[in-house]
Amino acid sequence: MSLSIVRKWGSWVSGALMLLTQAAWAIDLVTDFQKAMQFDPRYRGAVADRGVNLSLADQSRVAFYPEANYNTQRLQNDVSGRRTVTITQPLLSAEKWASLRMQDPRIAYAQANLMAQQNDLASRLFKAATAVVLAQENKRLNQSKLDALTQQADRARRLFSLGQGTVTDLRDLEVKIAQSKAQHLLLGTQIDSALRQYAAIVGERPSASAFELAATQQAFSLPALQACIDRALEGNPGVQSSRMSERVAQLDMERARGAMLPTLSAAYISSTSNNLTNTSTGLVVNMPLQASTMVGYQTAQENYQKALEARREAEEKVRVEVERMWSQLNSGFELLKAQQEAIEAAQLSVEANTRSFQGGVRASVDVANAIQIVFQVRSEYASLAVGQAENLLTLHTLLEATPVDGMTRAQRFLFAP
Repeated sequence: MSLSIVRKWGSWVSGALMLLTQAAWAIDLVTDFQKAMQFDPRYRGAVADRGVNLSLADQSRVAFYPEANYNTQRLQNDVSGRRTVTITQPLLSAEKWASLRMQDPRIAYAQANLMAQQNDLASRLFKAATAVVLAQENKRLNQSKLDALTQQADRARRLFSLGQGTVTDLRDLEVKIAQSKAQHLLLGTQIDSALRQYAAIVGERPSASAFELAATQQAFSLPALQACIDRALEGNPGVQSSRMSERVAQLDMERARGAMLPTLSAAYISSTSNNLTNTSTGLVVNMPLQASTMVGYQTAQENYQKALEARREAEEKVRVEVERMWSQLNSGFELLKAQQEAIEAAQLSVEANTRSFQGGVRASVDVANAIQIVFQVRSEYASLAVGQAENLLTLHTLLEATPVDGMTRAQRFLFAP
């Protein structure tokens, strides 16, 4: 077997082992999202709030259920106590009819609110993950910069010992190295802080090595802007929540108005006094005459107007946010491509300045600055890639209430090799 074939197989095996190692350590945001739904206190509070809203829906469902009342009393001249049992079955009531119709909107409102909180949880979890990614990537890039500066300082020290360099070149590089070492410590603290924030959402502290940014990010196709806006206005849970809130407020206004109208009920009354029992059945017409019902109706009108404006605000906010996310994603592809070209140019600049320094044309500070630029453009690329992934997830959660699908797409964009 020739040496070239051995090297080729060795390279293939090394690459395969590297991919297996990355797969073993790759972060699984979808699994962590499932854990966060069981641990995150804000989301658990939203689950409890959903239960409250479903209980209100159950109250609406029983609006026309029969009502029973038991009353007992004993006066001074009574031989035995007086007991009265009243069973009433509402038949006609505009107030109760409006309450009954609140059941479905309240169920939909409870579900939409929970889905909005799931989207919020997905966004918070992903931002916590990207904070670790950026800190980890900057620390890795800073280490590369530190290694390059150290190598350059060794070269400057060697030239100075041979009388071909200056002490200024050496001191400039030593200052840059000291700054990079201090920054390395700061980045380590940032990684630890980001991991703590991630653990506060998930309940478990992950390994920092799992948050490794892929070398390149592939472009993906975007739907048409108007199609995105239409989907958001139809499926966004925040919009759905505001619409159901408006519907409940409208029915509450009808219920308050119905409280001023007469009601019809069937009644069964059994009264026992001095060991004598009287039983009667019949229809009961109730005509409410209370000033408070008029005030309640006016209050319900104002609440409905408030809910209507809140719905309009939610729709406009989603429309503007979709346009913003779509524009940022659309331009983000070109920005990433331009940043990759900047990285290649910065690397060529380091090589050119290094050769010029060796030829005595450039000073060591020129080489150090070129190395610093490489670090900056690579760090900016990482920030752009992370921002593009966050925008992708945000757009997905704006369009529909499927945070797991959005998390999967954003993770694949950011971490897939």
